[in-house]
Amino acid sequence: MTTAVERPTESAPGSRTARDPRMRARTVAVAREAGRRRLRRLVVALGVVSAVAGGIALAYSPVLGARDVTIVGAAHTPPAQVLAVTGLASHPPLLDVSDAKDVAALERLPWVARATVTRSFPSSVRVVIVERHPVAEVAAPGASYALVDSTGRVLEYTETRVPELALVTGVSRVPAPGSSLGPRSDPAVAAAGAVPVSLLGRVASVSVAAGGDVVLDLVGGVRVELGPATALREKMVSLATVLARVPLSGVRTIDVRVPSDPLLTT
Repeated sequence: MTTAVERPTESAPGSRTARDPRMRARTVAVAREAGRRRLRRLVVALGVVSAVAGGIALAYSPVLGARDVTIVGAAHTPPAQVLAVTGLASHPPLLDVSDAKDVAALERLPWVARATVTRSFPSSVRVVIVERHPVAEVAAPGASYALVDSTGRVLEYTETRVPELALVTGVSRVPAPGSSLGPRSDPAVAAAGAVPVSLLGRVASVSVAAGGDVVLDLVGGVRVELGPATALREKMVSLATVLARVPLSGVRTIDVRVPSDPLLTT
């Protein structure tokens, strides 16, 4: 009979391995430091978010609104109109004041040739306007008149004549202020703007003939043929010389199309 003898085995160590206290302390310290780093990052992130939110709130608060508006050069353009087209009447946040947009809006106003808009924090806006100059007056339907600049842009309607400006006639349609008469009227406007002050009292009207040449009608009925709207200064000097030296009795037309050789027709 075989007898099996079972040898006693060595007792197994416990399921949890004994740890060095120093290693355990180091692990705890590392975990705590990682926690502190996460907390610091969170605090910094919250601070940045809070600062950005505060900055945005401040930027769009009345403190940084466009409350002080200075308008320079607007002799014929009402300040209320400037404020209205730029939106500055509502004191918008300074960050919303757009130079390009406001300049474009201002330059659409009838009298405005150029404009600049400058912001200055915390609450100032400076608007500088360069206005157009009228060079002629156009007879408009309805017994009224329109001031126009050298480009033919209509600046303003008036009820009475402006004696310092030559009168352009023969324009069938005069548009609203801010629009242009059109190329058909350009020669007459250019000639009217070239009439010297010394002749304004003697020029009754300026118009464009059927062929495109410019004609002046003098007070008293004498007609002046200017031809195309070129060499206008020389033609006006020639006309002034004729008027100063030649009696107009019996004269029907004065032809200064060649300024150096004026011709008179009786």
